[in-house]
Amino acid sequence: MRSISIILCLAGLTTAAHAQLFTGSTGLTVKSGTAFSTQGLVLSPSADITLQNNTISQSATPLTVGSGATIANVYTIAPAITFSGTAGIRYAAGELNGNQENTLSLIKSGATTTFTSVTSSTGSTGTYYVSATGLNNVLLNRVTATSTSVPLPILYHHLIVTAGSSCSLQLSWSADDAIASNFTIERSADGKSFQPLTAAVMQAGKQFTATDAAPLQGRNFYRLAIREMGEPTLYSTILTSGNPCLAPVQANVYPNPAKESITVDLGIAPSGKVTMDLIDLSGKVVRTFQTIKQVSTLDLQHIAAGSYFLSIQNGQSAQQLKVIKL
Repeated sequence: MRSISIILCLAGLTTAAHAQLFTGSTGLTVKSGTAFSTQGLVLSPSADITLQNNTISQSATPLTVGSGATIANVYTIAPAITFSGTAGIRYAAGELNGNQENTLSLIKSGATTTFTSVTSSTGSTGTYYVSATGLNNVLLNRVTATSTSVPLPILYHHLIVTAGSSCSLQLSWSADDAIASNFTIERSADGKSFQPLTAAVMQAGKQFTATDAAPLQGRNFYRLAIREMGEPTLYSTILTSGNPCLAPVQANVYPNPAKESITVDLGIAPSGKVTMDLIDLSGKVVRTFQTIKQVSTLDLQHIAAGSYFLSIQNGQSAQQLKVIKL
């Protein structure tokens, strides 16, 4: 497929109630930082984005949201796109539909009919432009603006996992404008296949906690499933922790002493990249190795004879083993 970088300025189409942009099967690429404008909708992506088989249509019929209504300028992007960057709407004074220019806020929906607001800014009076910067991987299906109060999407903060009592693991986080039923804990043994965990979510104001009373014997991977009525499920970043009541798995190095190479057995398959620093007795890092394997061979041919420490950083676990090079 051949992609092109393009800026479209179709301001003349804004008077047509059903004007549309079709991208076609070959698609078009909007380069990072480029202002892509069609029918008053302005998208400036923070990373290259390709539109393929998308239709962007404009409607002059306002929508009812909450106790009010939107401006008479509503955009639909079908199929919906995942977007990062700045989005804005240029509109005419006659499209305010009773809204106040300086209190407008962009609102968007994903693949559902439920709108949520995004933090927005407007220009000076008479600018007739409202925009939102710093959008990060938001799903855009419909975009418009209103002065009516519309809930912000649920955002979580400070998600951590710590050892609890009786060999348990406790997850804690904070979130604004959320309730306990918005969250479900999911757990995995490999970081790929997750299952819901039977763990009650407790709430105290903006603080939330949930306890895994029986963690897995090996490594535990956790994530939050965040659900709002009428919205697709969102997932948090993934946390990982070992079983707090099991002794940490010790790595093994052999042969030791060694002449040309050593073999390092981590004792358990790592969940990600493992960093191993060979450190001399003065504390200087002589060489750094990285691996994603449980068993790895490290080349020591060009390392001077002497005593060293091999510092192994495996996720949240750190070990230090003495190595002698002959």
